[in-house]
Amino acid sequence: MRLQRVAVDALWLLLCCGWAMANPAPELDEDCELNSIDTMHDFCCDLHDESPHFSHCQMEWHEKIHYRTDQEEQTYMFCTAECTFNSTDFVGSNRQSLDLAAVREHLESELANDEDEALLYQTYSQCEKHALSLLPHKSVKLLAKRMASFGCHPFAGLVIECVANEMILNCPAKRFHQTPQCVETRNQLRQCKQSLK
Repeated sequence: MRLQRVAVDALWLLLCCGWAMANPAPELDEDCELNSIDTMHDFCCDLHDESPHFSHCQMEWHEKIHYRTDQEEQTYMFCTAECTFNSTDFVGSNRQSLDLAAVREHLESELANDEDEALLYQTYSQCEKHALSLLPHKSVKLLAKRMASFGCHPFAGLVIECVANEMILNCPAKRFHQTPQCVETRNQLRQCKQSLK
């Protein structure tokens, strides 16, 4: 089982790296963070481990969405995110809010360090608001339309993407992977943040 998880994680790292290398840097606009290098797999910061729920949902949704395009892959990743949040009871029944008490409880049980717990909790809280602000964007509406055919909603994916982005941007220096891809991703996210100010 452990070997399977390592194989799945390695495959995803390879896919994400390949996708990032194949796609040129997008022009910066209001949706630059949504269209930037896929960061849903936060391999650049050793702040928290990937949830076993996420791995399970990856396999479940891989059976449902056999993606061949970037748009199909994005739909797959966002449906996987919603599946993960549903299995952890993080998402409210309206599919557009977080149960922050459930998030805090999860972080308290998973993290030994109070600073990490506080940073991640603050990030989830901030990202809930940010995800809601993105829902009216044209590109998110198009994503929501694609996801609807699979019964998914983009909110959870927007939250996870935001959390991953924030962890890359705010990762403690000693826990940040100084690989060329991670440095490039962080630089692109910084550029995106600057363009939105």
